[in-house]
Amino acid sequence: MRNADAARAGGYVLVLAGLLVALGLLFHPVPAGGFEERPSVLANTPWWGPIHIAIAAGFVLCVLGSLLVLVAGGALTHPWTAALSWGAMTVGMIFFTGVALINGWVMHYLTAHGAPTSEPLVYDAFNRLLLGYGWLGNPLFLAGLTGIAVLELREHTLRMPITLAWAGLVVVVLSWGRGIGSATGLYFLEPLIFANVPAFLWLSYYGLRIARNV
Repeated sequence: MRNADAARAGGYVLVLAGLLVALGLLFHPVPAGGFEERPSVLANTPWWGPIHIAIAAGFVLCVLGSLLVLVAGGALTHPWTAALSWGAMTVGMIFFTGVALINGWVMHYLTAHGAPTSEPLVYDAFNRLLLGYGWLGNPLFLAGLTGIAVLELREHTLRMPITLAWAGLVVVVLSWGRGIGSATGLYFLEPLIFANVPAFLWLSYYGLRIARNV
């Protein structure tokens, strides 16, 4: 490993990142059919702001942790698909953080002040911004995380127990379900948003193994 300090720092950052996102998602309501945020859901979820602020903080730490892993290099970024996966996670989360930030600081505020009825154009504009950030960020991040899970199975980068490596891949693949369901109209898949909870906990555990294996 070329930079053990960066690896240790990145690992511990990923531990905290995964825990924050998982905690926020535990209290997230089930999507209401599609990517757009429904005013009724926001109005009936008083913790909408804090939920997404916690998720946003975790997303930012995902960016930092992934970047530190890239800086660390060595076995963590070998073969080249590992470097690509960490890069995808970094860039994907930069954009996907925008979804959580807008939800945490803007959408609940707009709903509380009646914008969906008094200023529908403003509300719809922010919904469209959410969609743009989501499409740019989430698939790229999940592609990177899927790559890391696959490589752990194939390359045994961190020598994770095989059952946990398989469990990680399964929950990461299931995490694609919400996006696929919302994009295709297969709304019965949307509750798979909660597959992200074990997926981020797995990422947190992966970060812990990085930090301790240095």
